[in-house]
Amino acid sequence: MTKVKLDKRQSLMIAVFLAVLALDQITKFLIVRFVPERYHVNETFFYITHELNPGLVGGIFGQSPLIVKIAPLAATVVLFLLYKHLEISSRLQSIAFGMIVGGAVGNILDRFLRGKVVDFLQFNFYFLSDILPLPTTRYPAFNVADSAICIGVGILIFCWRKLGSPSEMPNAIHTD
Repeated sequence: MTKVKLDKRQSLMIAVFLAVLALDQITKFLIVRFVPERYHVNETFFYITHELNPGLVGGIFGQSPLIVKIAPLAATVVLFLLYKHLEISSRLQSIAFGMIVGGAVGNILDRFLRGKVVDFLQFNFYFLSDILPLPTTRYPAFNVADSAICIGVGILIFCWRKLGSPSEMPNAIHTD
């Protein structure tokens, strides 16, 4: 049997992936177990809720279950191809990829096991209703997986746009 030797970047990415996936699934389990569906806990600017999202971001494609299941799988495959073919030379990039994959897998598990994604974090921008003519002041509910994906993408954009090529990146973020 051949042993697979992982470098520091790969080990870090896997550790972040597992941490995000575990945190996502544990928080969703707790919400499903203790917060009734459609219930809002302490409805203020930020609150806990229990929503089941049949669609993608903000519920889009909720009436197209095939798209809802295939699109995240395709995006995850693209992400693995990116990771495989790009020169990932910093800890930040490894963390970002781990966050994105952990979040994607967390939501994919929900879609295939529950048929819908459990969302439970929500903002209400009620104070903007006097300033802006918004159709609603509530931001769509989201979860740990969604947050990890967004933060991971933000980190990747930062790395690729601000830090330049791997040879230009500061030593503080290299794995060497």
